[in-house]
Amino acid sequence: MILTVTMNPSIDTAYHLEKLAVDDVNRVEPVKTAGGKGLNVTRVLGQLGDDVVATGLLGGHMGEFLADLMDADGVTHDFAPITGESRICIAVLHEGCQTEFLESGPVVSEKELEAFTEKFRALAAKADVVTMSGSLPRGVDAGCYARLTEIAGELGAKVLLDTSGASLDAALVGTVKPYLVKPNLSELSALLGRELSSDDVLGIRDAIESDGRFDGVAWVIVSMGAAGSAAFHDGEIFRAVPPRIDCVNATGSGDSTVAGFAHAIAAEAEPAEVLRCGNACGTLNAMDPKTGHLPMERWDEVFGSVQVSKL
Repeated sequence: MILTVTMNPSIDTAYHLEKLAVDDVNRVEPVKTAGGKGLNVTRVLGQLGDDVVATGLLGGHMGEFLADLMDADGVTHDFAPITGESRICIAVLHEGCQTEFLESGPVVSEKELEAFTEKFRALAAKADVVTMSGSLPRGVDAGCYARLTEIAGELGAKVLLDTSGASLDAALVGTVKPYLVKPNLSELSALLGRELSSDDVLGIRDAIESDGRFDGVAWVIVSMGAAGSAAFHDGEIFRAVPPRIDCVNATGSGDSTVAGFAHAIAAEAEPAEVLRCGNACGTLNAMDPKTGHLPMERWDEVFGSVQVSKL
């Protein structure tokens, strides 16, 4: 079983407009989705046929609506309740642009976090792989993912962590390391305090290897935009380059990539297959207007077009 964690889920609301009229009325038909990075991961894993359960925190009337949206998507979920209202995030897609309004989310009490941690412990005991994605809500300190990683690791699950900043730093210095981390190039540069370039993969490798925080992390995968990604695993360097496509909606592509990694790692696939699967999922998501959704009829075409090489 794969367990996905979304600590700060949202009702993602998309408004599609030919032109945004500023300081005027815009009439829209909303598209509402159970959002948050971990839930994007969950939906893609469901499409891939995995046994997957979503968990995290849900609160108030908005939390009840989020649960209804997950039910409508066929997502198996077991979230811990909180008293604060789960957030709403709005994306306005207009004239080739995407303007977003993101609520910060509810404040979580220490007691609520403790109750979630116990729920997480019970769910992680059944999991082979655990994914943790996205931001933490207010009231939850940056060490939360580190503590959850320790619990999952001690129970024998492999943790795939997709976060940045203080939360990533805390997890990397924890007593149990994540199995996989996926910073993008700018996030890694900020973490290491030095400018890194996609043109210098060996330099990225040297920077990672010289930083003890990455000791014990089996997979470090650095996404580099149009340049694809570089992966460092068991002393080997891989480059993965997805095919060029006409992008329809890139939102959720990073989450879909994590889903592909989780799917392949749960299946104990070879390293090249892990990278090919992750990159295929991220690419396919960008080809679909829905977020966290793959046009599976094009799977063979895209999967076979992902170039993976060992340096």
